[in-house]
Amino acid sequence: MASKERDKNDLLQEPPWISQQAMAQLFRGELSRSDTWRTRLDTTTNWALTTTAAVISFGFATPQSSHVTFLVGIWMVITFLLIEARRYRYYDLWNRRVRLLEDGWWAPMLRREPIDPDAMRELAVEMSRPQLQLSLMSAISTRLNRAYGPILMVLMLTWFVKVYSHPKPPDTFSEFMDRAHVAWLPGPVVMALLAFLTLAATYLFTSSFFIRAPMGELRPRPRGRRAALWESFYRPYAIHRRRQPRR
Repeated sequence: MASKERDKNDLLQEPPWISQQAMAQLFRGELSRSDTWRTRLDTTTNWALTTTAAVISFGFATPQSSHVTFLVGIWMVITFLLIEARRYRYYDLWNRRVRLLEDGWWAPMLRREPIDPDAMRELAVEMSRPQLQLSLMSAISTRLNRAYGPILMVLMLTWFVKVYSHPKPPDTFSEFMDRAHVAWLPGPVVMALLAFLTLAATYLFTSSFFIRAPMGELRPRPRGRRAALWESFYRPYAIHRRRQPRR
């Protein structure tokens, strides 16, 4: 009896055998979730493009149209950018799992090699304690690189053209600054806010070329001493460190 109980306990302590069918179902489920969040990213980008087209069409419809329309469009596009950055962090979470399955299980299987235990161990940690790995600043930087950088650039240029050319070009720079006023906000304050926004967007857009790409991004990263130096400058905004669970 004692030997039978010992054998039974040994069987219970052995790790369960994972079939290829179970891994296929897991891969299919994670891929479906990743694709769902990727579709949500496309939806937000379509909103931003539609808003930009409507703002430009309405702003240049008549010479009497106010330049405030372009400022409202810039504010709406920035709002869509923040929404999409949040969605992109969740997309990165599920896409990270897909890449771990591809790199740690399916690729070694196709090469007829043993599975990668490190990738499977990281996948197990991700599934037991899911946490957002990508920081908000890195998500904003990546989406600016992919779509929102050119959109904001177009809105900024059209705002400048509207203020400068309607109803006629200004005679002095002070007159140009006075035209930029919005209600009780004077023109210099509005231009200072837009200049700060431009500098911040330029910094984040530039940083996306130097920080290490998220796990699911298909962007080549040149490695070397110079690239490592740039990455050390932008690195604090790249990836969150995993929080250790409290015991």
